[in-house]
Amino acid sequence: MEPNRYRAGHLESAISFCLLALLFILAVGVVVKQADYDMSRFGIYIEKTGAGEFSVMRVSAFVPAGFETLSRTEIYIPGNLYEKINGKAPLYIESGFEKLYTQRFVSKGNDSLWMELFVYDMANVKNAFSVYSVQKRADVELLPNMLFAYQTANSLYFVHGRFYIEIVGSAETPELYKAMTDIARKFISDVAIDKAMQIEELTLFPRENLVTGSSKLYLRSTFGFEGLNNTFVARYILDGHIITAFFSKRSDGQDAQKVAKNYYNFLIENGGRAKPIANEDLRRLQIKVVDFYGTTEFVFAIGPFVAGAHEAESQYSAERMAVMLINSLSKAVNND
Repeated sequence: MEPNRYRAGHLESAISFCLLALLFILAVGVVVKQADYDMSRFGIYIEKTGAGEFSVMRVSAFVPAGFETLSRTEIYIPGNLYEKINGKAPLYIESGFEKLYTQRFVSKGNDSLWMELFVYDMANVKNAFSVYSVQKRADVELLPNMLFAYQTANSLYFVHGRFYIEIVGSAETPELYKAMTDIARKFISDVAIDKAMQIEELTLFPRENLVTGSSKLYLRSTFGFEGLNNTFVARYILDGHIITAFFSKRSDGQDAQKVAKNYYNFLIENGGRAKPIANEDLRRLQIKVVDFYGTTEFVFAIGPFVAGAHEAESQYSAERMAVMLINSLSKAVNND
């Protein structure tokens, strides 16, 4: 019996040791998990590259002279963007948003003067330009030395490659404005972008009578119509009247014809009324004209483009705009 008792005792000791080892492993796992909890719930999101390095933009490095960081950098992703910009998050997410970096800076000499830097990574320059242009008001002051940039009384907005940047100050002062422009210059200087990332479609708009800085890009549901997307628009002043010209490049001419027809039907179904065309050349092109609650709408297809005029105050001026747009887009079609 003694050998059996010895073997039983040895087995019990082995089981106890295994249990203790398992408990130790579980305890270590809990500690590691708590040390690496999901900070994205709090707007802090750190992503590691394959090399183990952090792929986080150091926006704190853009602190201007005379200022210091007021808080830690916050990083938001599509899943929690609403925590920072509640109400506007869907616009950014639907436009290709990938990540938002925010950082506050405060004046060293006056803690009532502070600003917040917002850096939206929109994946490509068209997405960045879209959110910039769609939100830009008509009464802002454009910055002459930058392609897509404007300022208001206490803020500055611009596009740099795939990034859309907002800098919002706590007050309207020369000190804050200088600090904001310093941030913008440093950002453009330090953040490398693909120089080939240009928006070639903007060059297709006729230059004559174009309102500077009025170009926009609607990625979805242009003018409330879901079937019209990736649409570039720009405002013109012809004969003293404001006209919005637009075009969208489709996959081919057949698709362009289909979208143009559907948009025309959309206007009619929503209270529009078909109108005759005065210009004989436009009649031959079978351009559709609609009286839409006192304004004139043009829509037509040329090659792979759907194009037209929106909310024109004068049909005569709208027809002039249509001719200009047709001539410009025809050159693009012939060059393809």
